Amino acid sequence: MPVNEQLERILKSAPLISSPSLCRFLRYIVEETLAGRASEIKEYPLGVRVFDRGEDFNPRLDPIVRVQARNLRARIARYYQGPGADDPIRIELPKGTYVPVFHQVTEEVRTADAPVAIAAGAEAETPVEAAVYVPPSVMPAPPPRSPVAESRQGQGLKPRFLLATVALVVILASIAVLWITRTYAAARQNNADSVSEDLLIRGRYSLDRQTEGALREGILSFEQAAARSPKFAPAYAALADGYNLLSQFGYIAPREGMEKARTAALKSLELNPRLAEGHVALAAVIEAYDWDWAAAEREYRKALQLSPGLPAAHLWYGMFLRDQGRLKEALLELRRAAQLEPYSVVASINLACGLLLEGNYSAALEQANRAVELAPELPTASLIVAHAARAAERTAESDAALERARQAASGNPHALALVACELAKLGRHEESMRVVRELEALSRQRYVSPFDLGKVSLVMGDGDQALNLFEEAFRQRSSGMIFLRNANAGCVRNLPRFRSLIEKMHFQG
Repeated sequence: MPVNEQLERILKSAPLISSPSLCRFLRYIVEETLAGRASEIKEYPLGVRVFDRGEDFNPRLDPIVRVQARNLRARIARYYQGPGADDPIRIELPKGTYVPVFHQVTEEVRTADAPVAIAAGAEAETPVEAAVYVPPSVMPAPPPRSPVAESRQGQGLKPRFLLATVALVVILASIAVLWITRTYAAARQNNADSVSEDLLIRGRYSLDRQTEGALREGILSFEQAAARSPKFAPAYAALADGYNLLSQFGYIAPREGMEKARTAALKSLELNPRLAEGHVALAAVIEAYDWDWAAAEREYRKALQLSPGLPAAHLWYGMFLRDQGRLKEALLELRRAAQLEPYSVVASINLACGLLLEGNYSAALEQANRAVELAPELPTASLIVAHAARAAERTAESDAALERARQAASGNPHALALVACELAKLGRHEESMRVVRELEALSRQRYVSPFDLGKVSLVMGDGDQALNLFEEAFRQRSSGMIFLRNANAGCVRNLPRFRSLIEKMHFQG
């Protein structure tokens, strides 16, 4: 079987077909390698030609290629563990390179579980063991070039265009010099070395995954960056976001997380008062912990004035507007955030939530599935798929997503509460009670947000217990209280205790 036929088999398989971006990635690198252009498969060209990042793409600041390469390796491995286990040719993407290698698997080799390399379009950065020479007749013929690769093929430089080309080169060189100068000037202003900047990028990627382990990993990266470069303001702004999210998802008590977040946000602004990320971080604390809606909005707007193209500013301001009931305004900001960061899990999830509220179920489902594609281990992403699919009357897809969320929620108190509520709403009370018991056992071992426990009690019909827990959440200043007026309050909505809580939150709109 030629390599190009094997490529098509993989692209049509379940592990790959659900991800157009990974299919585009795999097709590009395989076809470029077969065409003898493996030496040109580098991070910058991939970002520009495959992931549409634009010519100003900076791999040091945007890890999209590295992230998607990791995802692609995982999908290919899943294919060969399942439907492709008996395929005669294996396509692999070794770690440390973006150049694929191809293996022919004989029966003896398959039995020994040790495939022999037969061909690679060019020498890969990672050595391939047991590589052997294969006669040219066995080598696969290059397939027709993909549109992405074809777009690079020019007609050759004609003499009459030589002068114009030289002028263009001069202009581009001038732009490059200006960009490099500004980049190094910004680095000096941030007082950060390259290691600190890499730690910041790595940590930001971890925060976007939202699991407790990922959030704590991100916080550790930011702390290391700040320790190396004590005047690196963006590290403190990111540290504030990490503690904020750790608190908002109920992994730690609000007083512990939010006060650390406030301290870090203020430190970032002390070092650089014009740092937009610092104003976003401070606004998020004011919104989720102080419940001062006007002051929070001022900080979000200031961040947007300082940096109109900052994805985080549009994202967090969009979430604020959505939670304040200003959905039309919110969707403008959330869509802009998703446009600026198309591979952000947080941006996709929050846009999906906004679209659900709008009643645009098909668009919400598309965004939610994108989040699952980027972070399949995240239970909240699968839960939103379940909501959107059920609203779109795609019951089987909804049930499958809910089961994925249930499996991924183990040990995650916030996710367990959401799953328990969803099962109860569907009338699956026995399953819901099993999840509730798991949540109760977890609450005896670690912090669990009283707001999450209150939502479960409310759905289970225990109004008195729900109000007790909501009042405790108010005393703790739990960020979940932001969503109190949107809760399916049913049996308690008209009770004085519930109305008193709503009044004390001073909601706008």
